[in-house]
Amino acid sequence: MPKNLELRKVIKILNKYRITYVTGKGRHPKFYDPETKKSYPVKSHGKKTVILHYALNDLIDKFGLPADVFENK
Repeated sequence: MPKNLELRKVIKILNKYRITYVTGKGRHPKFYDPETKKSYPVKSHGKKTVILHYALNDLIDKFGLPADVFENK
């Protein structure tokens, strides 16, 4: 189970998998994969917002990432 991470660290990790952080349209910013056209909205109050472990697990499931992608970061 991944531990809670700051948003800026999650953005950096997901950029390696070509998943971008999109702000602008809609109420919440989201992570977006342009190849599969899947998105996952996150609540954010700046880049130091903590993303909780259940949201990190949802990101792994949604985008089909390796289970240990957020470990030891």
